[in-house]
Amino acid sequence: MNRVGKGFVVASFLVLSVPFGAAAQSVKSVAGTYTIVTSEAFGKGARGTLILGADGRYSVVLMRASLPKFASGARTKGTAEENRAVVDGSIAHVGRYTIDDGGKTLTFHIESSTFPNWDGQAQKRPLKATGELLTYTVPAPSTGGAATELVWKRTK
Repeated sequence: MNRVGKGFVVASFLVLSVPFGAAAQSVKSVAGTYTIVTSEAFGKGARGTLILGADGRYSVVLMRASLPKFASGARTKGTAEENRAVVDGSIAHVGRYTIDDGGKTLTFHIESSTFPNWDGQAQKRPLKATGELLTYTVPAPSTGGAATELVWKRTK
């Protein structure tokens, strides 16, 4: 690797290793893989992963601590009750994200969601990042009702 290549690697490492709270949040400072710590909407023991890429792409999957197994053994052959429990107990969406308002807002530019009403939407969510925790509020949850807060912990 030439000197320019090594410098780029070192510079990239320095940008990505800036701890939360050291400066205004940016796509590069929040980039990483997170696991859900707290989700009011999905209850105690919620499971989930949030991936925020340094390239501005994201993926999020959230679900309740347990979802029913389908008696048929086939996802496409669930009963009405099984299907309802899975839809009520999970959400996923992917797309692009931006950090706006001087690092105070995370905006998901949703391309596809398991809640199709969100497809094509840009959703702003108030953002706080402290240490390894990233917290945002969903002002209009897919379940309807009041705003809900999610707390994520960086794993990578």
